[in-house]
Amino acid sequence: MAKESQLVIFYWSTVTAASATATIAAGTQVGEVVGFSGPNLSANPIDVTTLESTAKQKLIGVYDGGQLTLNVNMVVTNAGQQKCRESLAARHKGACVIRLSSAATTQQIWFDGSISALNLTGSVDNKLAGDITISITNGVVITT
Repeated sequence: MAKESQLVIFYWSTVTAASATATIAAGTQVGEVVGFSGPNLSANPIDVTTLESTAKQKLIGVYDGGQLTLNVNMVVTNAGQQKCRESLAARHKGACVIRLSSAATTQQIWFDGSISALNLTGSVDNKLAGDITISITNGVVITT
């Protein structure tokens, strides 16, 4: 059964942690998130075909966690958004937890990463919006 995307909560910690629980305890909730994309996990195929092969032969390389992009209503006083901006400016690695509901025993996705981009958009009769991109620097852990 599919899981709805309501009640997804994002935490950013300016220190890396050994678990999702430790990251949430040390982290700050990123507020005003209206959408997200990622993590984008992928692995490159390695061609191991020989002249004796009758078809392409492949191995799968080490996987890359990719990126996570948070779409936010930009609120410059939001503590979580401030931590993300500070991490980008200071080039600090941190940890992210995506909590997939508000329940304490919920599924979580967590990883270490670095804030690699912050984009702002605005126009007449519209909100100030932003995208925060986190480049994942290690594996991604999904807990149930």
